[in-house]
Amino acid sequence: MDNSFILSFLSDLAEHNNRTWFALNKGRYLNAVDLFTKEVADFIVHIAQFDNNVQYLRPKDCIFRIYRDIRFSPDKSPYKRHFGAYIAPKGGRRSSFGGYYLHIEPGNSVLCGGIFCPDKTHLRMLRTAVDENFNEFRHIIENRNFTKQFDGIYSPEVLQRIPVGFSSESPATEYLKNKHFSIAHYLSDDEMCKADFFETTLEIFHSMKPFNDFCNEALEL
Repeated sequence: MDNSFILSFLSDLAEHNNRTWFALNKGRYLNAVDLFTKEVADFIVHIAQFDNNVQYLRPKDCIFRIYRDIRFSPDKSPYKRHFGAYIAPKGGRRSSFGGYYLHIEPGNSVLCGGIFCPDKTHLRMLRTAVDENFNEFRHIIENRNFTKQFDGIYSPEVLQRIPVGFSSESPATEYLKNKHFSIAHYLSDDEMCKADFFETTLEIFHSMKPFNDFCNEALEL
């Protein structure tokens, strides 16, 4: 798969993010989103071979709209600067469970897993699972297949203190402060356009599965 057409369109969209330009380039947008939809469909089929929780998803369940909600945003750009799809159990893009996120954006493409921005109930469930099963959790994140693809756990928000209800003596202290339990692997534009993009991405997604499984078991999937 060659994502160069998608990246080219998104690059131009970022430079001309207005309704007039978008209307004049609607044909390019439709071609780009058609390529992306086929890509997501292929990923669903292949991910389902190692994670059957996603086997009934359709691309339209997973792909996010390009239109931004600008009602409460100081940035009034009407369109997102990326294409995104979340291939996750129980709802795709609407799912609260750990899955496989594909984000295509010039200079900022990324593959993500785990759970980003869980609600309070789910966050406590995740912290409890890490605290009570820390050896299993550590085995997953220290596994060679994991460390090859991911630079630890991604949590842009971290508490200063151990959350209420957990012991400061816990060996999981470092992770109990996290507000997110997600993982990320960034891809350059060149990597996005390589002939082996699909196979490489699928391998990275496969490496996410043990971490996703841990998170989803914590949320009682």
